[in-house]
Amino acid sequence: MNTWASKKGFTIIELIVAITVIAILAAIMIVSYTGIQQRSRDSQRESDTMQLKIAIEKYRADRSQYPDACPGGNGNPCAISNLTTPLTQYLSKIPHDPSRPVDSAMDYQYVRDAANTDSYGILVSYEAKVVCKTGVNINPVWWGAGVPSC
Repeated sequence: MNTWASKKGFTIIELIVAITVIAILAAIMIVSYTGIQQRSRDSQRESDTMQLKIAIEKYRADRSQYPDACPGGNGNPCAISNLTTPLTQYLSKIPHDPSRPVDSAMDYQYVRDAANTDSYGILVSYEAKVVCKTGVNINPVWWGAGVPSC
């Protein structure tokens, strides 16, 4: 009684269906996981920005002006690492973008206004959100008029 119907095992069709279902589920998980990682790094960027703003405000409270840290002079954006020396007593370490190399073009950037020393800006490049600028009395020309305020 050895008929084809009584043999044990899976047919090719059953295997293909199972593999297809597993592949679809894996693809959904990978896409979901990538989005979760991006949002996590964006949350870190928000936290870093708040730390920087608090340290910059403490600096201003002590010296009555915001740090003048950019080598090109006021009004010229520079890497956030230029704030290391001025903010040493307020931050143990200057935060950097969590997914990019230090001082890369996409790292946080800082600028102080040339005409008004009571204004500064920080550029933040998010992944799941738009790139934006934050600070005090932000000059619309910093990083271009198309970059919105956070």
